[in-house]
Amino acid sequence: MKRSKRAAGFTIIELMIVCVILGILATLVISCYLNLQSRSKEASVKANCRTVQLAAEDFAVQNDGVYAASLADALAGGATIVDLLPGGVPLQNPFTRAPSEPIDGAAAAVGETGYAAVDVDGDGVFDGYAITGFGYEDLVLTLTSGQ
Repeated sequence: MKRSKRAAGFTIIELMIVCVILGILATLVISCYLNLQSRSKEASVKANCRTVQLAAEDFAVQNDGVYAASLADALAGGATIVDLLPGGVPLQNPFTRAPSEPIDGAAAAVGETGYAAVDVDGDGVFDGYAITGFGYEDLVLTLTSGQ
C-alpha cells in the first residue's frame, strides 16, 4: 500500500495566528508613529517661537531697546517683526501648514505662536515681551525678554 502524500503548506489556524500577531505589531507601530509626528510638530512650534524671539530682539535693537507693542508696529524704515522673519513672510503653523505665525497676543490654538509686548516697569514703554507656543493639547513654550 502506498501512503498518500500530504500537501505542504500552512493550516488556516497558523495563518490566522500570524495575521493576529501582525495586527498587534501594526497597531504598536502606528501609535508610536503618531506620537513621534505630534512631538515633531511641537518641536516646530518651539522653533517658530525662537525665530519670533530673534525677530523681536532684532526689532528692539533697531528701535533703541523698545520692543514692538504689536506685530503691526513698524520701525522708521517700515519693517515690522514679520518683515524681520526669514524671507519677510509669516512662519508656517506646523499643524495646519498655513503661513499664519506669529499672531498678536497669547497663543491659544493648536500650533500658534503668539507675541505680546510687556511693560515691565510700568512707564508706558514696552521693554519686554512674552512669546508663547501652543502645541497639540497645551502650551509647550513661553519665552520672555531677559528682564
